[in-house]
Amino acid sequence: MKLDDDTQWSTQDGKISDMDLQHGDTSDDPLEHYPDGWFTPERERITLPSALAPGEINRLSLQPAAMIEAELRKGQVTDALEGLRLALGEKSLCFRTEVRNADSQRTTNRGWDNVHKLDAEARRCRSTYRQARNALHHLSIDPEYLATLRDITDDDLTVAGDLTDERRFGQRSDTLPWFWRIGEAVGCNGPRMQECKWPGPLSCSPSNPLLVYRVSWLRAKARFDRWSEELRLVEHEMQWTVNWFRWKEGEWRKRLQDMEDEERPPGLDCYCHKQMVLWGSLADQAQTKFSTVLGRPLFW
Repeated sequence: MKLDDDTQWSTQDGKISDMDLQHGDTSDDPLEHYPDGWFTPERERITLPSALAPGEINRLSLQPAAMIEAELRKGQVTDALEGLRLALGEKSLCFRTEVRNADSQRTTNRGWDNVHKLDAEARRCRSTYRQARNALHHLSIDPEYLATLRDITDDDLTVAGDLTDERRFGQRSDTLPWFWRIGEAVGCNGPRMQECKWPGPLSCSPSNPLLVYRVSWLRAKARFDRWSEELRLVEHEMQWTVNWFRWKEGEWRKRLQDMEDEERPPGLDCYCHKQMVLWGSLADQAQTKFSTVLGRPLFW
């Protein structure tokens, strides 16, 4: 990509090379005029559209190149998130199978070394993701896609509690970080959601994120079933409450009817009617309020 001398670079993208060729030097190979070791490719700026200052892409008419880089950056984001999920799955499982089950100091240290290696791999993937995400923001392409890319914090890199301590307290509202729910790995028909086809015992293998999805999905399903059952029970309890009020109203009406006219004192007659009106009013109010909450008739 050829650029003119007036091209401005983004101040947030790498470091500017200190190369300063002598005046009048027309050689195409600057290595001939500099000592060995001055050129470090890993520290040099890559001339990509995302490295340019704001407005330079439009001024230099580099929109096609920017679109190509955006597609490459999207693939880089996908690969980084997939690598992050793999590293976190391995990290969680190694913590449980190697650190928790260690029977000596040597195996404990070896287990922690593996956990630290996987943690470093996860942080490397996060760094790659952040670089690609910043490049996409500089390109200002596809705002809807950029809105789905959120920052990855240190809390998101913690060991998955579903694998390390499934009996812990306070997991009622636990959810997986957002990057576990993005991409093809979370599809209903994806290989990582085939919880009924889990191959066998726990082992450190590249398919460990499947266990994270499997445990999280089963926990979410159990929570959904429990809440659905609670909802059905609450609806029945609403009906039982109204029925009990109606039954009390009928009991007082029956007591009033069973008494002979000559055995019915005026005070008792008034009290029976009062109780009938009281329980009938409670039943009507309860049925009205419950129907409003449910959004449909309580009895159907």
